[in-house]
Amino acid sequence: MKAGPWQVRTFSTGRFRLDGGAMFGNVPRVLWERSYEPDRAHRIELELRVVLFEGNGRKVLVDTGTGNLWSDKEQGLYDVDAPGVPGVVGALKAAGIEAESITDVILTHLHFDHAGGVTRRAADGTPVPTFPSARHHLQRTNLDTAREPNERERKSYLRRHWEPLLDLDLVLHEGAAEVLPGLFVDPTAGHTEGLQVVRAGEGEETVVFPADVIPLASHVRIPWTMGYDLCPRTLMDEKRRLLRRAAEGGWAIVLEHDPHRSATRVVERGGRFEAGDDVVI
Repeated sequence: MKAGPWQVRTFSTGRFRLDGGAMFGNVPRVLWERSYEPDRAHRIELELRVVLFEGNGRKVLVDTGTGNLWSDKEQGLYDVDAPGVPGVVGALKAAGIEAESITDVILTHLHFDHAGGVTRRAADGTPVPTFPSARHHLQRTNLDTAREPNERERKSYLRRHWEPLLDLDLVLHEGAAEVLPGLFVDPTAGHTEGLQVVRAGEGEETVVFPADVIPLASHVRIPWTMGYDLCPRTLMDEKRRLLRRAAEGGWAIVLEHDPHRSATRVVERGGRFEAGDDVVI
C-alpha cells in the first residue's frame, strides 16, 4: 500500500498471550470471547505486527515485537514464541530485507511487546541492539517513564530491552513531530505516558499505526479500553479524536495485536465508531 511518498508493508514477528480480562477492562467476557477465544489460563492469543515504511532512500521500521530476551518463567507466563522463532529479524529476512538495511526504528513506546525486539541476545548472552546502524525515535516522556515506571507498569518496562539504545543514535521527540518527510508521530498519554501514534499519507492513502491506543479491531469502540491502560478516560478522548479523523478521511488503521485482521477502515454511525472494511497491507 502507498501512503504519500512511502510504500507500506506489515509483518508478523510472532504471537504471544495476555489475560483476556485485562485486554478488555470492564467489557464483559461474554462479549469479547466471541471474537477472541481464551485458553484454559484465560489468556487470548495476540499478534505482534510491525510496519515497514520504505521511501526517500530510507527503510523505517515501527515497533519490533517481543524479541528473545526471555527467561523460561516469562516465556511460560506470556506464551511468548520460543527463542528459535525468527522474530522481527527473521520476518524481515524472509522478505529479502536485512536488519542492516533498516535506517530508522520508530518505537511507539517501550513496553516489552513493542520494544522487546529492538535488542537481541549476543553470543555471550548479553543484550545488544538489533539494528545498530539505525536511528531510533522515541518520545522523551516515554523514556522518562521507562526509567522510573510506576508500580502498575513496572513489569511492562524491562531495562534489558531499552538500555542498549542509550549508546546509539537515539532521537528523543518532545511532542508531535515530522520524523521524516511525510511521516509523523503524535504523542498520547492514555495507555501510557509518551506513546506515539505513527501516521503517513493523505486522504484515503493515509496509514495510521496507533499501537495500544487501538490494539484490536474491537477497540475501535470508544468505551472498549484495556485494564492495562493507565488513564482510560484520557484514552477515550484520544481515540475519539483519532477515529473521527480516520472516518472522515478514509484512513487505514493498522491493528498491532489483532490476530484476525491486519488493518481496517473506520465507520461512524450516530457518533459511534466501528471497524469497517478490512485493509490488506
